[in-house]
Amino acid sequence: MKDSTDVVVHINENLDSNKRVKLAKQISALKGVVSANLADKRPHLMIVGYDPDRTRPLDVLCGVKETGVHAQLIGWL
Repeated sequence: MKDSTDVVVHINENLDSNKRVKLAKQISALKGVVSANLADKRPHLMIVGYDPDRTRPLDVLCGVKETGVHAQLIGWL
């Protein structure tokens, strides 16, 4: 297994704190995702850590979009 990789997802909507927590939990539950965090200081940016042997950035983005949130991948860390 490779080390985990991080991807940054831009969330278009203005989500309140409860919705950000719920979204992070939903994304954390996806196959291959090891973490998903939305900071209060930058509420439109979600940092998602994932195992590149088990999932792809596009799968992460699709998982976000399946929750009804509009988003784009904007970079890797």
